Amino acid sequence: MLAATAGADRIPFYWTPLILGLTYLVAAIVDGPRGGYWATALGLTGWGLAVVYIGDVRPPDVDPAGAYLAGVGLAGVVAVVLRRRGFLISDLGFAATVAVGGLTLALTPRASGTLDHATTYAIALGVVGMLNVAGGAYQLIRGGPPSAERV
Repeated sequence: MLAATAGADRIPFYWTPLILGLTYLVAAIVDGPRGGYWATALGLTGWGLAVVYIGDVRPPDVDPAGAYLAGVGLAGVVAVVLRRRGFLISDLGFAATVAVGGLTLALTPRASGTLDHATTYAIALGVVGMLNVAGGAYQLIRGGPPSAERV
């Protein structure tokens, strides 16, 4: 989905965090409230909404870094509310998602052509998905439920 939508002659690259977040959100909804995708879905979607807002609206009096922090912070609030309603949301998964997203954003100028290309994230999403499937299959073979700590 990401490689087909973001990039040259398509929607702008800055939509990437939101597309990734929505992809994880669909997986989380399918997996249910006790599934393991909620932390990643919320972290990326909150950040992604702020990135798209800054990229599309370009408000002159709003600092992008502050907007990104607000987006992630609001996602954290949603995570707490959902957790209180019985959703399984990993603190570590949420924090790791935000940290990796921020680090990637910070290092993008140093890795031009790689970290600013939608294909990189499409491949990463595919690898993470395959690892989640493999981990779930391994847990089922061992006789236990799949881990809720997927990212």
